[in-house]
Amino acid sequence: MIDNLELFKKQGYIHLKDYIPKNILDDTRSRAINLKLKYKDREGEPRHNGSGTFWKGLELASTLDPNLWKNYTSGFMYDISKLYLESEPYLFNDQVVVKLPNEHFHFDPHYDNQFGPEGNQKTINCCWILTNMPKETGPLSCLNVETQQYDLLPAEAGDIVIIEGNTLHSSTENKSDRIRALYACVYSSKAIGNFDKGYYNEKF
Repeated sequence: MIDNLELFKKQGYIHLKDYIPKNILDDTRSRAINLKLKYKDREGEPRHNGSGTFWKGLELASTLDPNLWKNYTSGFMYDISKLYLESEPYLFNDQVVVKLPNEHFHFDPHYDNQFGPEGNQKTINCCWILTNMPKETGPLSCLNVETQQYDLLPAEAGDIVIIEGNTLHSSTENKSDRIRALYACVYSSKAIGNFDKGYYNEKF
């Protein structure tokens, strides 16, 4: 029987079901949605860190709500990040990605390492699924490294989709009347922060 790490390496991603502790899930969902509602009208305004501009997603979310830090750095995420990085993890970025009902917000195919510094470090994006994500809400889609086909990943609240930093992935618009919420926790095998505008670079 193939183990999770082997499957992750074969596919370039893995979908872990019902993995987030309920108290952490509920807290993160509430904080993520509140951040989206708080900053949704500031799109295009300058920020002092991250991309330097507010947009529909909110990177470095813990700098906007410090209470998210304990979730980003929770013990179960240390275990996950160490396993899938196969090394001691470093913190890099946490991002709130909330799509409001029928919001024009989608991601074209991309891989996360294209936005970071060049080097031989590994990165993983651990996408916390905060709300149920059937097809109409714009769930994640990942390019399966083994099959070279895109896998659509409808998911349920409490799941985690872990995406290797060189794996192409995307998502479509939320065409439902419900909020679609995700919290992306990014970790690396080396300190790679501060290359732009102050991304985290502490050892986990």
